[in-house]
Amino acid sequence: MNDKLHENWPGYKKILLPLGHKADINNLTDLASYIIERKKGEVKFIHVMREGSYIDLPREWREGAKRVTESHHKMMQYGIHSDREIVTSKTIERGILETAFDMEAEAIILGWGPKPGAKISKMASHIMDNFHGDVIIYKNRVDIEQTKKVMYPVAKVPSKSRLNLIKHIVQETGATLTLAHYVDKRDGSRQKGKKVLAAAKDKALEFKIDAETMMLEGNSLAASIKKATEDFELLVIGPSGDWWVYQTVFGRTTDKIAEAAQCSVLLHKYKSEDE
Repeated sequence: MNDKLHENWPGYKKILLPLGHKADINNLTDLASYIIERKKGEVKFIHVMREGSYIDLPREWREGAKRVTESHHKMMQYGIHSDREIVTSKTIERGILETAFDMEAEAIILGWGPKPGAKISKMASHIMDNFHGDVIIYKNRVDIEQTKKVMYPVAKVPSKSRLNLIKHIVQETGATLTLAHYVDKRDGSRQKGKKVLAAAKDKALEFKIDAETMMLEGNSLAASIKKATEDFELLVIGPSGDWWVYQTVFGRTTDKIAEAAQCSVLLHKYKSEDE
């Protein structure tokens, strides 16, 4: 998503959604339906099989075909153009990236893993490194259609790209948005935090999002997240400057936050975002 896009962004034109064996099909499909351009957009569902896995080929093909077909039909019921394909490649990662390149996808949606404590996989990390578009990694704890409250932590004025994404989600679900800023009790500044939240709220209003604000204070980031997200269904985070922690997206902190969060987590990296 180009960061120069303005607040009436219609959604992605092309989304690639790989569906593996453990994919949360319903929630990933619903998420794609929220952020695709309804009239002109296309979502492509794929299942990637590794070359050489001939013993399990018939069974895997049948299972993969069933998953992508179910999601394809569900998307068509929403009135959104959809396509499906079984892809064979040397690696899962390569199959995803080559398909995204061939279809000129603007975004790839990946699952974070179904189990509590699941970490961002190396494959997902490599895809974020090598794909020249947006990557969204979604960890589900609450069905996305039941989202009523969304938290978005900020350390500076939010980017247009991420506010565009959040706007589509809150419009589709009817949820409210809360902008949060974390202050370490040992050396943080509440005054600076108030200024950050005020500027972030003003920016959200430009997108017609009347966001609430929240100051998080504590000695532990993970503990603060765990407590704060008890009242939310979705936590949205980004990998760099507009997130409250200046660390790489693939570091231990991101996994710790996802594990601590008591709600679903959506990690969004947009095309122009520096890591």
